[in-house]
Amino acid sequence: MNLPKTFDFGGGELVELSHLEATFSISRLVALKYLKALHIQPMYIGKEVFFSLSTFNRIMFVLSRPGSPGFLFPASTAKQNTKLREKGFLVEVTDEILREAKSPRVLAEMAAASGTDSSMVKKLITHPSARKEKK
Repeated sequence: MNLPKTFDFGGGELVELSHLEATFSISRLVALKYLKALHIQPMYIGKEVFFSLSTFNRIMFVLSRPGSPGFLFPASTAKQNTKLREKGFLVEVTDEILREAKSPRVLAEMAAASGTDSSMVKKLITHPSARKEKK
């Protein structure tokens, strides 16, 4: 089994690009296009390419929750479907989605969805930066 390399520097895991390649059965080039569409900057370490798994997960959470517009990933057959684009499906993450993905509220929703201790969720929701964003 060939597992991707990971590093954790305390702010979330950095995972080798091969994780995306294996997970979605895509080429290295398409995996890099995924990161670009999601506005995730790759990190080049030696000959390896890494990305922030926590950032990826947060953006994917926002894109896949109820009420989201839908997303057409690079190299997907649906990307050529003009009817989906007319319905509002996105081909690139917007600034609004990026703002949502970094909000404490989204972290709280993710924690609640994963069954994390509810006291942690309350702390995330009542954090001062979460209250500022509600304005």
